[in-house]
Amino acid sequence: MSKIDLTCPAEIFTAALPTEEIPAATLTLFNLSDRVITSVEVLLRLLDDDGGETERLAYRGRALNGRPHSTFLLTVPCAPSAGLKALDVSVEKVWYADNETWRRDPVNSVEYTPNALPVSPALTNLKFAAGETAVGYPSLQNGLWVCVCGRPNPEGEGYCARCGRQMETVFSLYTPEAVEAQISMKERQLDLSSRNIREDTIRMQRIREEEYKQKKARRGMRFRLLVAAVLCAALTASVLFFFEPWLRLSAGRRALENGDAAGAKKAFQALGTFGGADGMIAECDWLIAKEAAENAKSAEDLARASGLLRAVKDRPEAADEANKTDLIRARLLLGNNRWEEALEALALLPEDYEGRAELLQSCLTAKAWALQNAGQYAEAREVWLQLGDMPGAREQAALCIYEPAKALMEQKDWDGAIAVFSTIPDYQDSREKTLECHYHKAEELEAAGDKDSACREYLLAGSWGDAVVKYSALTYEQAEELYAAGDIKAAQALYASLPDDENAKEKDVQCRYQLAEEAASIVEYSMVLELLKDIPDDYKDTKALRGEASYKKAQAAFRQGEWETAMNLLKDLDRESLKHKFRDIENLYVEACSKCGKDPYPTPEPGAEGEGETQDAAPTATPASTPAPADESPTATPNPWQVTEDD
Repeated sequence: MSKIDLTCPAEIFTAALPTEEIPAATLTLFNLSDRVITSVEVLLRLLDDDGGETERLAYRGRALNGRPHSTFLLTVPCAPSAGLKALDVSVEKVWYADNETWRRDPVNSVEYTPNALPVSPALTNLKFAAGETAVGYPSLQNGLWVCVCGRPNPEGEGYCARCGRQMETVFSLYTPEAVEAQISMKERQLDLSSRNIREDTIRMQRIREEEYKQKKARRGMRFRLLVAAVLCAALTASVLFFFEPWLRLSAGRRALENGDAAGAKKAFQALGTFGGADGMIAECDWLIAKEAAENAKSAEDLARASGLLRAVKDRPEAADEANKTDLIRARLLLGNNRWEEALEALALLPEDYEGRAELLQSCLTAKAWALQNAGQYAEAREVWLQLGDMPGAREQAALCIYEPAKALMEQKDWDGAIAVFSTIPDYQDSREKTLECHYHKAEELEAAGDKDSACREYLLAGSWGDAVVKYSALTYEQAEELYAAGDIKAAQALYASLPDDENAKEKDVQCRYQLAEEAASIVEYSMVLELLKDIPDDYKDTKALRGEASYKKAQAAFRQGEWETAMNLLKDLDRESLKHKFRDIENLYVEACSKCGKDPYPTPEPGAEGEGETQDAAPTATPASTPAPADESPTATPNPWQVTEDD
């Protein structure tokens, strides 16, 4: 089961890692809404080799101009690192051009079952029918329907938010039965086209053979006439010197004309170079090899015919005939599942020979399947990778990694399984399997007493099972132990990491207050103000502690000439309630305002209600230009020997 927030108007398509040339993560988002998106806030988690979080940052992109139903880019600045291997991104908030906003709410997340098909002929057929964006058959689920592109949509929505397909069209054209009907029709069309091509090829071959026979007959007639003329001119010499060799030569030629190429070759070999007999031997070899190819019935006969054809020299057609013979032999061997011998036959053909590439692909596919079925996944994957962009090859190569990873998982080798699954994060349920391995590893570490490592693994397990609950419980338990041991700072960091736990929130406030008291004791007033941030004034003595820290820091800033800093520190304080402890606080504020050229008691704008109640009353303060009586507003003399953190 997966979860999705169907109300989110922006969907993340891709996330590119930062590089040295571009030190930023580049996100490709898709605007699912009908309004222009001008700003998006995302939560980015940087992950290492083991899937561990190395850094988490929130970023808001502005002036994005995300047009409706279109993709747009968001660049998140972050420095690349050697250990950065993956990104985990979620959309937290979206601003439209009309100033309306959308914010993520966990309540809106709904569960659904993804319809993604594994790499198979069924997926190939579906992509043929619905296009490359198709991932699985459409399905109706509780309260929603899942499109063929894999996008869940609300039950009452008539069109897919991602691909825009109409619901009725999806369920009428892309069901298993509808896809099967489309594929059957396409196969019938291809079969008819292939049959017409074969018939045309056979007809053209017969025409060429007939032309060759006629040409051969004419050449034979001219040759016989020439021989007759030569014989008439040299009858006496032939009777005396060449009668016997001539008879043999004539017998060889007659045998050649009658189709007895083997007998003719034997006669010509006995004559040596007499009468050009050595040149006729090549013709005999050609005819013998051609006859062997025509009469071949088995792969062995075809191999012998190919050898004879390739041995014929000075006949270009012999090499072409040999290539045809080896192509036929490779098809026959592949049909008998003898793909190794078929590959040897294809190795004799030129790389650009027609039909070789398709047959080579079929042989390599058969070899890959045989190795994969035998459990030799590494060897099978190398063959799948050789097939390059063949449909389904990359998916099978990924499967050759997926299956060994599952075996490691069954052997409880969690680290090994995580390492292997991480190489194919987008294949089938590899990401979920990785989270499950982290979860089981965390259970073992927790049982062994290694709570720190167990927390880390539960965090890496994400939302798998009850990993979030166990992470929170274990982190809270560690924080309690640290607090009991007196390590308040470390305990506060752990309490703060659990923002959804009310007990942890209370403990976080308690720890920060204690740390603020310690910081005040060592005159670290900047740290005091930072620790007391977001803590209400009515919590213990927070108001007095914050007032003292602000006064001391403002006093130090005033002595260093940082008038505006001093003014801002004292402006929002309840100075009236602090006068009994810091008698010069009002004069310090007035003098700081005077140094900055600011009015210490600005007059509220007309019509502003309630503003006068939040500011100090101007009539009760002494203007900066009029010296105050010594007994009412004594000026504090700075102690030159007192050293604070700001000094």
